[in-house]
Amino acid sequence: MKLYSAAEMTRADNGAQELGISGTVLMERAGAAMANDILARYAPLRTLAVCGGGNNGGDGFVIARELYRAGVEVAVFATKSDYEGDPETNLRILKNLGVRIAEDLGAELAEADLVVDALLGTGFSGAVREKEAALIRQINQAGVTAVAVDVPSGVDGSNGEVQGEAVRADLTVCAHAVKVGCVVSPGREYAGEVAAVDIGIPPEADVEPSVGWTDADSLRGALPRTADPAHKYSAGALLVVAGSHGVTGAPVMVVEGAQRTGCGIVFLVTPGSAAPGVDLRLTEALVYGAPEDEAGHMASGAREVILEHAERATAVVIGPGMGTGEEARKLVGSLVREIEAPLLLDADAITNLAGSDALSGRDAPAVVTPHAGELGRLIECGAKEVSARRLRTARQAADRYGCCVLLKGSDTIIAGAGRTAVNSTGGVALATAGTGDVLSGVIGALLSRGMDAYDAARAGAWVHGRAAELWVEETGLPAESFVATDLVPYLPGAAAEVL
Repeated sequence: MKLYSAAEMTRADNGAQELGISGTVLMERAGAAMANDILARYAPLRTLAVCGGGNNGGDGFVIARELYRAGVEVAVFATKSDYEGDPETNLRILKNLGVRIAEDLGAELAEADLVVDALLGTGFSGAVREKEAALIRQINQAGVTAVAVDVPSGVDGSNGEVQGEAVRADLTVCAHAVKVGCVVSPGREYAGEVAAVDIGIPPEADVEPSVGWTDADSLRGALPRTADPAHKYSAGALLVVAGSHGVTGAPVMVVEGAQRTGCGIVFLVTPGSAAPGVDLRLTEALVYGAPEDEAGHMASGAREVILEHAERATAVVIGPGMGTGEEARKLVGSLVREIEAPLLLDADAITNLAGSDALSGRDAPAVVTPHAGELGRLIECGAKEVSARRLRTARQAADRYGCCVLLKGSDTIIAGAGRTAVNSTGGVALATAGTGDVLSGVIGALLSRGMDAYDAARAGAWVHGRAAELWVEETGLPAESFVATDLVPYLPGAAAEVL
């Protein structure tokens, strides 16, 4: 699947017109294809098209005409009295055909079983003006099936940001390519099901997207394989620094996630009081105890033990379950500065780095895997701001710290080295404690096996999400029954799909 921002869609549209394909033809093909998609999915009896003033409204007029030609009872609510260019032509055709031009939106919504949202287009950004906001509220309150044209009105098509009212669509049909705002939260939650239709833009007019879509096709053949002659160290050696007294599940899940992703050998450093119990659960890993404080967290004195084992590792995971506080801050800061192998920093390690310059001073690769609250602490803003501006804040953190950022969520975003991707796998099953620990192990294993930070994060997110999907598909159990350890046995099957 291809993702376009508003600017990229404009460039592709202009490129097609430079090749001689007029805007009139593109609008005609877009509206006709979208109408066909609506008819195939819903077979509506009464449809209302709410059409704004730009080309998005023009698309809506074409959709209305094509639905009318298919025998649907259609009405059009136009937000302007005067249109220009192709939208004006298509509105005039509707009037010539006798299609009803509605004046009372509320009354029309009460009679319709489907509404086409062609109010605001892909180029919209910012907050919706009150005139359009009032129309959007009426659409949302009507409880009618809503189909958005290109992007739900009120959603920024380039980044998914929503600063006010926005249409809650059941389906969003995009011209040529899915718009970024339809797959990035919060816009993702407004878009419903998302589809793209062919509007006749040739490959010669296509542009390179700034945001990629991580699916199986984009990863096939990218995962590292173990080749002869091989031994356990050549298959990747991962050091995991995790856990605390009373929090022993996190390091276990990191290690098991790494092992099932092909890592040849895993070392774990955890507080001395936790090490014996963890060692009993991890048959194939090497477990080492480290100095701890009175609370059972690794103290700054653990630095020497960790650095000693880091010399044998080709990648290091730091953070899950290790705790926070002044001692932990000192320890994490020193490890980030001194370890030269690629790092993955998760959970408490991210919190412990807040306000520190240790990460930005690294030359070696690093991946950080925060949720919204952790990213907020790292870039000194609130979790609500991160959630409202997920694409923007992930890129901001990646640029600020010179690392790869994997922002967890239903729309997991990977940003780093001037590249950005949105993950395609996962689901609500992953909204349970411990799944992030398994993800740390998966990405850590890929780092240890030689993948660069961005590709390891992108591939790890996909495999992790696909494992959850396989569990749901194969067990037939409700997603709410899923627990993090269910992921581990499904990781090999998920990885196998892209080998």
